Amino acid sequence: MAKTRFASPLAYSFRPMVAAIVACLLLVLSAGSARADARTSFLIDRLKADDFRVRTSAALQLGATGDDAAVGPLCGALGDGNDVVRQAAGAGLARLGKASAVGCVQQHLQSEQNGSVKAQLEKTLATLQPGGGGGGGGGGGGDDASPPDVSGAKFYISISPVANASDRAQGEVDRVIRASIKSKLGSLGDYQLAPGKESPDSARAVISRRHLKGYYLSVQLEKFDYSGGNLRVRVKIAVFSYPSKSLAGEIPAGLTQTGVSPGSHDAEDGLMQMAAEQATQLFAQNFH
Repeated sequence: MAKTRFASPLAYSFRPMVAAIVACLLLVLSAGSARADARTSFLIDRLKADDFRVRTSAALQLGATGDDAAVGPLCGALGDGNDVVRQAAGAGLARLGKASAVGCVQQHLQSEQNGSVKAQLEKTLATLQPGGGGGGGGGGGGDDASPPDVSGAKFYISISPVANASDRAQGEVDRVIRASIKSKLGSLGDYQLAPGKESPDSARAVISRRHLKGYYLSVQLEKFDYSGGNLRVRVKIAVFSYPSKSLAGEIPAGLTQTGVSPGSHDAEDGLMQMAAEQATQLFAQNFH
């Protein structure tokens, strides 16, 4: 005689329960995807803002979305008229880590004239290409040696290469301005400098271990102004959190020397040094 099998009442009640759970999970996943898409769209719109600081922050945040849809807008931002925005777009593409961006980075690398933006694009390309280095927009310092430890430091500072709009050689500008910033921070005593090439994970480890607050200083030198027989030099520092690189503010510093003939490198060096020190002092006073 064949045996008749009776389904357990529990089994009947369990099936609709499983179906309900699966449906709920699908809803949660689709809602999460919708939120991600909405955030990406919002940040893409922010790339069109008039304020370069808004565009800079949007570019960096797009890099953290992991969304393929961010590649095209970030590639477009590599053509932005502002050096800081272009540098941020390069850092965003490195952090995004999408190989589909390699072509646009190569294209812009060929035409980019700004030294610090070009350096960022080279790092981005190395990150995106197979076998390239991975760091994804860490420190931007330019020198690899680890700076000496500062006992009792409260802040951890990474300094970018100088975005140089002047007609002076990049190496000369970096030497004067970056040395002035480092010297000023050293005299203040609370600032630990980060090494030039550092991954975000390494930076976080140092900041966590030593209980520091991190800042990334993106430095710009505007074109020298010799109008009216005077020399005007203007240095700007865009301040970002570090290593996440969210824009926190901008500090401009400008100085004028009268009676200077065009092309006076001594006068240029002196004003670059003083303007860089002034901007660094203002940074120290306003960011804690």
